[in-house]
Amino acid sequence: MPTLVFYTLLFHLGSSSNLTDKGRWTVVSLIFVTTCVIPVLTVVMFKATRVIRDLNMVNRTDRYIPFVFITLFYVVVSYLIKGQEWLTPLMYNCFLAITTVVVLTNGITFKWKISAHAAGVAGWLGFIVAFQNQFASTNTLFWPLVWSVALCGLVFWSRLFLKAHKPAEIWAGATMGFLVCYAAVVFFS
Repeated sequence: MPTLVFYTLLFHLGSSSNLTDKGRWTVVSLIFVTTCVIPVLTVVMFKATRVIRDLNMVNRTDRYIPFVFITLFYVVVSYLIKGQEWLTPLMYNCFLAITTVVVLTNGITFKWKISAHAAGVAGWLGFIVAFQNQFASTNTLFWPLVWSVALCGLVFWSRLFLKAHKPAEIWAGATMGFLVCYAAVVFFS
């Protein structure tokens, strides 16, 4: 989801950065590696070393160690990217909001199995709605909005279909993700 957020931010908001197209793709690629590839490899490593029983982490307790490692990684990346010359305040606020959702999801997981998937996709939707409100004249957000709504529906349905979550866990994750990401743009950018 962070990759989609940064793609939306860099390619659909006209005034979000002064990077060249190559620079924008470089940033999107770096976000993809640090927020998708490395966390996925971490989870696969935990499965290979039998720290977790399966990749689906159906049991809430299987989520503890991977979520802690991924949360720490997001916090470290948030710290390391601060002050980079390519990073605008809006981009940094967005990354901090994403990290906040990860931290909150991890914390809640110790007590309840909130849906991290729902939090992620609804967070992207929250960013898009906020970008539309804040940057109405300099954006092309119609298609990202359509895709984010469709992806929300697909993810929510699939989590229920796979019996990975109960409806309350999905709605709690979605609400948290949307509100944190929306608020980050509306109140802090």
